[in-house]
Amino acid sequence: MSVKFGILSAASIVPRVVAGMQESPLATAQAIAARSRPKAEALALQCQIPTVYDDYETLLNDDQLDAIYIPTYNAGHFPLAKRALQHHRAVLLEKPFTLTATQTQSLFDLAAAQHVLLMEAQKAVFLPITQQVKHLLQTGKIGQVRTINICEYHPSGNPTGWFTNRAAGGGALYGSAAYPLDYLQYLFDRHDLQMTGVATIPAGSTDTQAALSLSFGDCLVNLLITSAQPQPSQMVIHGDLGTITIPNYWKTDHATWALNGQAPHVLQATQQSEFVFEINHFCQLLQTGQTTSPVMTPALTQQTITLIETCYQHWYHTN
Repeated sequence: MSVKFGILSAASIVPRVVAGMQESPLATAQAIAARSRPKAEALALQCQIPTVYDDYETLLNDDQLDAIYIPTYNAGHFPLAKRALQHHRAVLLEKPFTLTATQTQSLFDLAAAQHVLLMEAQKAVFLPITQQVKHLLQTGKIGQVRTINICEYHPSGNPTGWFTNRAAGGGALYGSAAYPLDYLQYLFDRHDLQMTGVATIPAGSTDTQAALSLSFGDCLVNLLITSAQPQPSQMVIHGDLGTITIPNYWKTDHATWALNGQAPHVLQATQQSEFVFEINHFCQLLQTGQTTSPVMTPALTQQTITLIETCYQHWYHTN
């Protein structure tokens, strides 16, 4: 049977996620609620969601729903996920999962106590291109990886509304760092990342860009995240024998790899919605009675939030 989702929020990401649910044979976008009912009604009409509720609590009390998808503003993730879990609902929670490591652990502890599924919504690790890249790395096609360069420009993160409010979870790092941190852990099966960095923090606002240095094992990673200046977004993985280049790696359907001095090979995948793969995975977990993902594990999510939180603690302590 199809997993019936209730959606908490009319955030801008919702139409794209619902498109993934509509593509999936395992999911149905059944209901939506938002802080503004007119906004929820407009989105329900646009996305063909059959049921609109006046508020979050009413939606959470609908026993016909199998799971809750939460894409609210960042600081709203923790309280809404907690309420959903307390209603014994499976939860797919957008990134950043929470604002603190303590909140993350609290949610996973509550989900375990309630015996319900909880997973971070991270589409990047489930993409077919990601699987092809991981296979190249596991089979040593480019040799030992020693350096990785990542640049991300996210125009949707331009400072408007809550994005400039630190208490609301605004900022370039909160907005986008989960993508590379989750992705690196998944690709290399490493959960021992170390991270330091600097950020541009305008007076009275929060970070608009961050330059980060990461390491795991013998590999060094340079990561730039910006909402301030348009530039190409890509991840470039350098090995002893060659290089893998992944443009817009969090949503892409193509990449290239090349041995040193040779012409590149093109990796391609067929996809309509980049969200359908994570949705399929979540639904399969729910239908088989699992409470955590073996891919987006609690440990992976916890490591990502810990790294992000540590950076913010340092920046705001020293500024």
